[in-house]
Amino acid sequence: MSKAVKSLMMKDLSEQLQRAEDVVFVDISKLDGVSNNRLRAASRKQSIEVLAAKFSLARRTLLDMGWKIDGVSGGPTTIAWGPDVVGLAKQAIKWEKEFPGTVVKGGYVGGQTVTPEEVKVLSESPSKEELIAMIIGGLMSAATAALGAINAPASNLASQIKQISEKEQAA
Repeated sequence: MSKAVKSLMMKDLSEQLQRAEDVVFVDISKLDGVSNNRLRAASRKQSIEVLAAKFSLARRTLLDMGWKIDGVSGGPTTIAWGPDVVGLAKQAIKWEKEFPGTVVKGGYVGGQTVTPEEVKVLSESPSKEELIAMIIGGLMSAATAALGAINAPASNLASQIKQISEKEQAA
């Protein structure tokens, strides 16, 4: 491959990866055409972008972009990225189970290279939506408890007034 072609490919790669902050590196080279197509279709439904590239070229491009990708092995590599890194990790682990021959090779999360084991641990974490729901649930329960504490004295007072008025009516 000529230098001019490599340069154009690297430019295209960097343009596509500009919007990616966190990625997972996956080897899907052992998949047949139908499985590969199903994997890509499932990715699109999850808003996950998938890009197959020659790893040496991708590595040079990512290094030029300032990424420190150490420890990710070479060979056929597909780069996947999406809006939520936890969802991306969950999807990558799901691909390994659903499409035999798929291998998670690692990732790049928060400016650091992660191993395949760390991608698996990340996939077991709650997603962004789940964390937001937990936070909102915690805030709501605290607000409910605070309102209960504020209303308790007034409720007790009203109950006592009612008891006194019932005694007076009975007498």
